[in-house]
Amino acid sequence: MARHHDCHESATMHTPTAYTTSKPSAQHPRAQCATATQGHRRACSVWLAWTLMALCVSLPPALAQSLEHYRLAVQGSGQVEVYINGHYIGRSAEASRLELYARHLQAGENVIALRASKGGNAAPFVMAELGGDIGRLGTSPLWRVQSMPADLDWTLPGFDASSWPQASVVAAIPPAGFPTGGPALGVWSATAADSTIALRAHVWMPTGSARLPQGFARNTTGGAGGEVVTVDTREGLAAALCSSMQGNACTDDTPRIIQLAGTIDFTGSEGSATRPGCNYSSCPAPLANERLVLLNPQDTHCDGKPVFDITYDAAGNNPLRVGSNKTLVGVGNDAVLRGKGLRISNGVDNVIIRNITIEHINNGIIFVGDAISINDASRVWIDHNRFNRIGRQFIVTGYGAATDVTISWNDFDGRNEVSHYCDGRHYWNLLLLGNGDEIGLYNNWIRHFSGRAPHAGAGGNHMSLLHVAGNLFEDGYWHALDIGQPVRALVEGNTFHTVSVPILDGGDPGFVWADKEPPTAGHQALCGQWLGRSCVGNPLVEQPQGWDDNFRSDLIVLGDFSSHSDTLDRPGPEPAQAAALMVPFLAGPGHLGNDQIVLDDVVFNNGFEP
Repeated sequence: MARHHDCHESATMHTPTAYTTSKPSAQHPRAQCATATQGHRRACSVWLAWTLMALCVSLPPALAQSLEHYRLAVQGSGQVEVYINGHYIGRSAEASRLELYARHLQAGENVIALRASKGGNAAPFVMAELGGDIGRLGTSPLWRVQSMPADLDWTLPGFDASSWPQASVVAAIPPAGFPTGGPALGVWSATAADSTIALRAHVWMPTGSARLPQGFARNTTGGAGGEVVTVDTREGLAAALCSSMQGNACTDDTPRIIQLAGTIDFTGSEGSATRPGCNYSSCPAPLANERLVLLNPQDTHCDGKPVFDITYDAAGNNPLRVGSNKTLVGVGNDAVLRGKGLRISNGVDNVIIRNITIEHINNGIIFVGDAISINDASRVWIDHNRFNRIGRQFIVTGYGAATDVTISWNDFDGRNEVSHYCDGRHYWNLLLLGNGDEIGLYNNWIRHFSGRAPHAGAGGNHMSLLHVAGNLFEDGYWHALDIGQPVRALVEGNTFHTVSVPILDGGDPGFVWADKEPPTAGHQALCGQWLGRSCVGNPLVEQPQGWDDNFRSDLIVLGDFSSHSDTLDRPGPEPAQAAALMVPFLAGPGHLGNDQIVLDDVVFNNGFEP
């Protein structure tokens, strides 16, 4: 079995003597051929054709940004060989850790491939983690696995591994010295008896850094410069987020960085409450009925339905208040806030929420708990979190404006046995109702949903701006975006995978600029005129038959966004195909490392040292 060597090493082996070089040439190969003598041009053209074949997948510096400063850690029960984009990078000794720079990694499309042997372990495993500017990527069921193929074509980006099964998670404790607190899981094939396996991750590496917010919240600093406190109790968390109140408003504006360690569970901590309500859906077993609590006597949601008393957890309907100038960040990959959400309201400014899981807030009971609510607040960055099993909204904005808000790299996981349409998918996802909202949704994984992903707009007199870019919408039974008045939504670079209705055609629609991939030349000219850059189309992948996508191009959107060019520079979305290869590998908690969690002068390295 032939090993694919470094491109320059291989080129040296096949290049005529006049072009042999021990270092990467500063010239592009075409430039070298252009300056060759006539006698050497035929030989040079042969070398050029070979050099530019798929094996040499790294592009010249003018076309691709090198990410070779990223670090890769690998360990398995046996030996592990590492390949990046078809290039052999290194090999670990049996049951030993290997750390190396990720040579040949580039911004854009990549394949990280591992050839792992079982060794003498009856319970084989392999773990790998890549760390760099944009975060941390680790072995997981997103990787594809196969018993060892006959050749190494599978290490190349052009290889089709879609028929390979997903890797199986196996019990494996990170070995001593392996990066901690990250996303890497022990994996193997489904057959423990396999002596050698091939593992493959086909990923898109974005440019930029996870260190700072992008888009509308680009000037958000949170608690930078303030005291750093670590909390692991309910009382400690509540006091650190807001130490003083006046009425319903938090008046604590002291800069503070709050590290949430482990799981803080509010379930049952404030007793229970009982109010009238009804079954809002009636589902057959093993699914459960969704219930709705009538908090307002004028509520008509239960009209025509039997009304009965519903008991719910009181803590879920009493969110934690968050004061101005606060950063809440999870430690490692297992920081969890359970049974109670967060409320950012009443003029609060400058808040960061990162790297935590918010879950189990009155699951299946509508109106008695949201994960994060924002009302009359500004400069809010919600980043690299996971949301699941929430009774109502993952994120909701109230009628007061939510301005300078960025919601990025979150995992909105709607899998639930309680669902509105009895299909195991969450309906109440993101409800953006602020009058004058300015919100960016960037690089989120919005999956297993049946609506409101998001719903934006509830009338009002003040225009709201919504930039939806680089997200992966996956497994949507009904609609993703529902855009109403007075919203202007710029929708670009998102992938809609198995989503019935990407954009709902509602009764009072707002304005949307959303192109299928690829955009027309005329539309690109308009984007260049109004935004100063191209727009990116939105791929539709495996859309169920019989549904409309409702994409439309309302020019007023480009006009209203034209005064926000500084916001749109980044993210200027990655190419259209990027979201599906990027978001699942990098969204959610546990993907921050190196110097991504920078709290003023304090750097937390939950993994590789820089």
